[in-house]
Amino acid sequence: MFEAESVQIPVDGWRAKAADRKAVHEIPAEQLPPLTQQQREVARKLQIAEVDYARSAVAGQRTAERLLQKAEQLARLLQAKVGPRVRIQGVTLKTVEHRFEVEANSDGTPLALRIDEDLVDDLFEGGALEAEQRLGRVVEMALPSGALK
Repeated sequence: MFEAESVQIPVDGWRAKAADRKAVHEIPAEQLPPLTQQQREVARKLQIAEVDYARSAVAGQRTAERLLQKAEQLARLLQAKVGPRVRIQGVTLKTVEHRFEVEANSDGTPLALRIDEDLVDDLFEGGALEAEQRLGRVVEMALPSGALK
């Protein structure tokens, strides 16, 4: 059984999708969240207009929310793939490396999996059978014999 509260699911790093940047460009400046003093200082040091910095922050937040949802979805999928002897403890998306680092435990033995983000995207966005098979192989190779359902 998957319990989201018991699994650590951070997103390490930041990025904003082009679609999010385009969408926030159309938000009227007065509807953007106000910048903190620290954000205003960073915008000034980088010589970026405050409104542009605010738009970038909103775009980044939108992308971050989607990335977190993807990591949670992967955690649920992995827990469903493995047997009750394996517990998924954490799924971290490393945005710069474009990979997920998964921590699990099988009967007291710590396990680590590294899963390419593109593989997860192929599976979740396109439902690619090949991606599902590749993910299954990654999981099988990382787990001790007999740990899968």
